[in-house]
Amino acid sequence: MGEAADRIVATADEGLARLLARTDAHRDADLGAVYRDRRVADILTHLHTWHLLLERWLADHAAGRTPAYPADGYTWATLGDLNDALHSAHRHLAYDEARAATVASHARAIAAVAARDDATLTSPDAHPWLDGDRLSAVAHECLGGHYRWAGELLDRAGVPA
Repeated sequence: MGEAADRIVATADEGLARLLARTDAHRDADLGAVYRDRRVADILTHLHTWHLLLERWLADHAAGRTPAYPADGYTWATLGDLNDALHSAHRHLAYDEARAATVASHARAIAAVAARDDATLTSPDAHPWLDGDRLSAVAHECLGGHYRWAGELLDRAGVPA
């Protein structure tokens, strides 16, 4: 594993461990209007679905297909709609199911990132469908950056650290 992958993996693993310790302790916390009256489990399913998107982008790219980025039928301008659709598809999951799905998809996403060399992760030209973004930045946002977002959401909802 290269230096870029090492950083992404370390940040993601530490961030998820910290987040899960917090959500495990407060699995029934009220998030109220801070997260549109959604549950702690919904934070985890949000993370899980973004892991799945990352996995799909990488699989499509590896198969020589241009990934739907961010997803089929969505653009970055309709990100709120995409997040609502992802929520609707997974809102039925109980906390333990959401947690298990998140842990499993995190492991797969980490493995996919770790399998790439630094040039692939850091070159703005390696993935033309990213429009100049580096895969390292996108992977970080789907992993460690997203875990930080989840922690900040819990902070705003008053969930103890």
